[in-house]
Order: sequence, then structure tokens, then C-alpha cells
Amino acid sequence: MPDFVIATVCGVCNTAGPLIGQFSPLGIFGSVWPYVVMLLGFSLIVFVHELGHFAVAKWADVRVEKFAIGFGREIFGFTRGETRYSFNILPLGGYVKMLGQEDFDDKSNELKFKEDPRSFANKPVGQRMAVVSAGVIMNIILACFLFMIVFLIGMEAVGPRIALVMPDSPAEKAGIQPGDIVKEINGESVLEFNEVRFAVLLAPPHEDIEFVVERNGELLHIFVEPEYRRPETAKDVQRQLVGIVNGFTNEIVAVGPEIDVSKPDQPHVGDRLVEVAGIQVTPENASEVYNMMSYVSGDAIVERPDPTDPKAPSERVSVRIPPLLSLYPSDPRDPSTVSVLGLTPLVRIGTVDPRGRAGLAGLEIGDTVLSWDDKPRPTQFEIVRSIRDSAERDIAFEVLKSNGKHVRGFMRPKRHARGPATIQATCRAVENSGRGDAPTSGPRAMIDGVRPGGESARAGLSPGDRVLNFFDHENPSCNTIERVVRGNIDRALPVTLLKTDGRTVHTEVVPQAPSSMDAGFSLVADDLLVTGEIVPTINGRPSPAAEAGIPAGAKIVAINGGPVDKWRGLIEAFRNNAGKTVRLAFESGANELREVDFRVPHCVRTLLGIGPEARIKKIDGRETVTVKNEANTETLAVQYHEGTRAILAELVGKMQVPIEYRDNPLSDELKTAHIDVTADMVDPWLGRVTFVPNILVADETVILKGKNALDAVRIGLHKTYYFIKQVYQVMQRMFFTRSVGVENMSGPLGILDMGGQVARAGFVKFLFFMGIISANLAVINFLPLPIVDGGLMVFLLIEKIKGSPVSLRVQVATQMIGLVLIIGTFVFVTYQDAIRLFG
Repeated sequence: MPDFVIATVCGVCNTAGPLIGQFSPLGIFGSVWPYVVMLLGFSLIVFVHELGHFAVAKWADVRVEKFAIGFGREIFGFTRGETRYSFNILPLGGYVKMLGQEDFDDKSNELKFKEDPRSFANKPVGQRMAVVSAGVIMNIILACFLFMIVFLIGMEAVGPRIALVMPDSPAEKAGIQPGDIVKEINGESVLEFNEVRFAVLLAPPHEDIEFVVERNGELLHIFVEPEYRRPETAKDVQRQLVGIVNGFTNEIVAVGPEIDVSKPDQPHVGDRLVEVAGIQVTPENASEVYNMMSYVSGDAIVERPDPTDPKAPSERVSVRIPPLLSLYPSDPRDPSTVSVLGLTPLVRIGTVDPRGRAGLAGLEIGDTVLSWDDKPRPTQFEIVRSIRDSAERDIAFEVLKSNGKHVRGFMRPKRHARGPATIQATCRAVENSGRGDAPTSGPRAMIDGVRPGGESARAGLSPGDRVLNFFDHENPSCNTIERVVRGNIDRALPVTLLKTDGRTVHTEVVPQAPSSMDAGFSLVADDLLVTGEIVPTINGRPSPAAEAGIPAGAKIVAINGGPVDKWRGLIEAFRNNAGKTVRLAFESGANELREVDFRVPHCVRTLLGIGPEARIKKIDGRETVTVKNEANTETLAVQYHEGTRAILAELVGKMQVPIEYRDNPLSDELKTAHIDVTADMVDPWLGRVTFVPNILVADETVILKGKNALDAVRIGLHKTYYFIKQVYQVMQRMFFTRSVGVENMSGPLGILDMGGQVARAGFVKFLFFMGIISANLAVINFLPLPIVDGGLMVFLLIEKIKGSPVSLRVQVATQMIGLVLIIGTFVFVTYQDAIRLFG
């Protein structure tokens, strides 16, 4: 009875780790022992599985000829009685060989074994079902037992508190806030943040997820529409996201760009935050303080251990932690509209995989992009689009290094078959075609840029073409075109165009697999106050930068005679002068100093005297506003910048509108103010500014432990049920709804790597991981697939119903098909594991 263990969907993220760290016996042993432990643990799980088959077969008086762990050539073994016990070279499963389970080649053999009273085939169907199901049952029992031990001892896990809500994420749109503690998701209680992650990942696609969160002692029900994200890089996976990050402690575990760890007044790894802006950091408020620290002025106080004497008392040090600036686009449909009142900052590289194409080309975290693909001062959108459309084509770049050096080079993106497709062209909204995706009588999208030699160019698309129909969508918006293209790699899509000369042209465009370079361009060059392209309009009106006539490439040096050298300083100056016209000084490309009048409009936050860190709760008594999309309506929280804009647009002309807000995330006081809503303050420009700390701190953890032995049993049973259900959900989402990518599967190589990492993390976590694997094995081996336990059970059920066994030819044929499927799956998951681990 062979049982193959070749894939798992336990959902643990893979990270590459070196197998051998030092070329010495002790170094090699220290690197290899976790993997040896994992192999032994894996073998134990297989042994327990096969022991179930063996024990019940003996109970049913079936002759067992061989009990094997692994496949292939025997490494060692022994014979006791009628059974050979062996350990084989490939520990990818195991089998119990019983009399009557041979591959029959003629009817005489079949009859011979049926006549033997101890043959498996000669036993009643009920006993054979018991033998077949015993392995799975033993794995479930083992998983329960391991989980019970874990929760008797107690296991450290990441707590369910939310520390960060990502900019422009579904969670922010719905109104989830930093500091919220997740209690339930879709009616299921959660104990740790991993359960939150998997609840989002496995939620029904395109359906709202109900969060129950605790905020200031109050339970709130918030519905979040998840975002389905296709992988942007070859090492990402496709998944559903809502944009939340788990809670934190005060221990600094990493520092980001612009931090010089050689200076004592900069944060160091190992420091512990103890005070920020006069606020004492405690375990209870660490997440909220971390979220707020980027918005306060002054230094932070840390406790720094003595690196030369770990036992010495920690020293209190005042450190300066510069924040990382992030901006939202003024038009949610157009990511190229990231700006401050029309002034676009330069882009800085935020992440780089040293083994990826970007790393090999010499690009590093903190590099500022001066030129990309012959485009000076490109936006993040232009860089990402260029990479996506340039598979295996050299892209020229110029970057400014953190040491001030200008470096030029070439980078060649690699093809990424799993990413969002591209037609190698961009589009923009037709002027006066209506905001968003509201119906219009004419074309709403215009082809803006076409890469020479690309798919759109071959299909006859040209800049200026207006799109009348795209894949049966009449007068589609740019959003519609983008959505259709992303999910249709290599599929011919019919397009109808209105050419600039008035002709109507019908053609077809075939979206191509994109490319990636394993790097991210998420940072703003905060300390380089040079503008990229000026955003011409904001919210349908000329932007202040366009009104002032500021050119692209201008270096801003002063506001009202006061010097500014960072974007953060510029934003603060604009905030302090909201509702006024300021004198803005800048240097042009010829180093000529010029001054212009620059209008700074008011917005809700400037009228209230609050910054980006404040939390708006209600506007005009409402916490949410409904916005029409292309295919449906979307409910946005008014605290979210687009929700603020939408509700204020409805209230233009209304006097004394009440606004409820908190000054910062730590404030318990809910304030109320009243404002008059005018057309020139609808744009929430200060609400599109956000800062994040330039450090990473350790995850906030909780100890999951039963109150007593009985409670540990209860939690163990719950976790067993949870992981068994999770595997079925992952498979359903993977193969039917397709909301989870098949790249989430791991094979033996991935399991070995994960298990090795977990073994290093400690005995308790290793037991927990073994429980997950045991539960996975129970599910995988009981699937109704030929050659595994589930397939044999199907044959037995058919035999029970029809009164005679399934034809031997059918059994042999299906087993061969099953073997091919299993081998194919093994090769696939092993290849995926190798790509993830070794690039």
C-alpha cells in the first residue's frame, strides 16, 4: 500500500538559507543538523502513518510481507517473522506490502491470491476499508498529540494586533486602524496573526471579509474587500491581500536606508525604544508609538546594550530616526499622479534581491533614479511599466548613490510567466470623459505610449488612438483595459480604435507575459528636493504646481525666504501656509534662481490644524461614503483620503459641517470641529502624505498555552481541525476559484528547508511544524487519487455498492495514471522550491 508524500500546502513562507555556513566540521554540523532533524521527524510521521496500516492489517489477519519507510534501494533493514522491515534511500513516503496487493498480470495470479485466506484481497470490504484508512487516522491522531504537547508547554506566536495599515490598501479604505486587535474573521475566532493571514488568503474571492476588531475597548464590525494581487516578481506568489501588518514590540531588529549605524546618534540593531516624543514606550502601546513616531519631532530615547559586555547595564542614548516618506496618487486611477500639490518627487529604490537582475546590475537599496530607459526623472509608474514591458531587453539607467556618486549602467529584466500580463503600451483617460468609471457617451481611454516593436505596435496601436471597444467592453476606462489585460496572457483580444484621422480600425492585441527584476521602487527621495514631471491637474482642476509654472527638474530651495532641503520640510511649510500664496524659490536646469507665486489650498486637515498622523472618524456624522466604480459601488472610510474627497465633493457649499477626529493614534480624546466646505478645499492633499519609520522592530508575540491539560487538548483538537480544513480550502482556492496560486505548494525540498529553519527556532515550534505536516499528510493521502489511500478507498466503496471489485485492468490503468500525476507533481513542486530557494 504505497503512500507518497510529495507536496504540502501548509502555507509557510520559504526563504533561502545557506546549507553550509563554515568550512569546518563544527560549522558544517551546525548548519546541517537542523535538516537531519527534519528528515528524522519526517520519517517519524511516515512511520506512524504506515504503522496504522500495519497494525490494522495484523488485526485483520492479513499477511504483511514488507514494512518500508522510503522508496528505492534499501539502506538497512531486518526480518522478523513473515515481515521485512526496511529503510530505503528516498524518504519521500513509505508503504506496507500485503499479500494480495501485487500488480496482477493475469487472471491466474488474481485467483491464486484470492484463494489465500490471509490475502488482503480476500478480506471483507469493511476490513479492507479499515486497513486503508488507518494510516490517515494515525496521522490525525499524531497531529492532535503533537499539538497537545505544544499547548501544554506553550508556544510563542505573533499576536493579532495590527501595527500598520498599508497606504492605499483595502484595509485602509475600509477603516481599519493601527492598534486594532483582530478578534474574529468571517465568524471564526483568531488567536494569532498567522490565522489572520490565512483567513484573508483563503477567503472567498471577490467577497467582503468581515473583521471584528477591538478598538479602545469597543468591538467593531468592519467589512473589507480584499485585493487580488498577481505576483510582481518571480519570487512572489499570487494571493489575496488586505494590507495589514502585525503588532510590534520596542526592540529594533533592522534599520533602513538613510540610517548610518556607525554614528552613535543613529538607531542600532538591538536597541530598545523607551521613549518617543515624551511618551514612555510600553508593551501595551509599542505598536501605536511605532506607527506615530514618524510624525513627531525630536529625538527618541533607546536603551543600548554594551556590545563588549552583554551583562553590563544598558546605556540610554538619544537617537534621531529619519522617517521614510510615502505619497498617494491624487487620481486613484493613475499611479503616475503621485505628488505634493503637483510637485512629483524622484523615486528611490526600496528593495533589491542581491541575486536578482537588479542586484547583478549594481542597483542597491537607497539609489535614487535619475534616468530610466532614456526617460529623465521617471515616476515609479513609468519605471515599473518599463520593466514589465522589456523582457530580456537592456534598459539604460542612471542612479545617484547614497555616497553622492552618479552611476550609469544597463539592466535586463527577466521574463516572468506568472505575473500580470502586458500589451506593452499605456493609456490615459480622455479629457472630460467623466470621473472614475461613470458611464459616458464617448471614448474614455486613449492610447498614450507604445513601446516600439512591442505587441501593441505590431497590432497597429498608436499614441492618440481612442479605444471604442476592448474585448467586448464598450468605451472602456483605463482601469477596465488594465484589468482585462492582466489576466489574459497569450489570448487574442479584439480591439476597436478611433484613429486620430477619424478612421475606425478593428484589430487584435495579444497580452504578453511581463518581466521583473526583483527590486522595488517604493521610496521617495526625501533628501533630494528635485521635481520630476509636474502633475497638470488634480481633482479636475489645475494643480498649484502647474499654475505656478514650475518646470520638471526644478530644485526647490526656499519658501517665503526660508530654506528647505527635504520634501518633509516642504510639506510642513505648505501645511503652515495653507490658504495662502507663498513665494517659492527654485533653481532651474541652468542653475538660474527663480521665484514664483505658489497657491497652497486648504484641506480638512489644515483647517483643523492636524497632520497626517491624526485619525478622522466621522464627517457630517458619517464614517463611510459610497463611491461608484466601473462594475459596482465601493464603500470607503471617510478617514481614507479618497473617502474624504468623495464625501466633501457631496458637501460643497454646506456650512458648519461637523468633523470628529483624534489628534494622533494614542489620543483617547475624540474632538469635534465644524468647517465650511468649499470647492477649493475638497482635495485632501495632506491626507495623501504618510510617513513610516525607518526601522524595523520585533514582532509582538503572545504565548499560546492551555490553562490546563484539558484546555491544551481542546486547543490541540482545534488546531488539527483548523489545519486539515485549511489544506482543503487551499486546494479548492488553488484549483477551482484560482484565488491562490499553485506556487504556494511545497515539495520535499521546500519542506526540508522550512523544517530546518523551524528546527533552529526551537523544540516547541518544531513539534508544531511536525503537527502541520502530519495533518497535511492525512489530507494528501486521502484525496480520491489513484495509488494513494483515497483512491483505494474509492475502489472499495464502488465494490461495496456494486457487489464486485473494480476490474483489475481499470485498477492497474488508474494506478499508472496516478503514478504519472504524482511524479509530475513531484517534479513541479521541486522545481518551484529550487526557484524560490536558489533563484
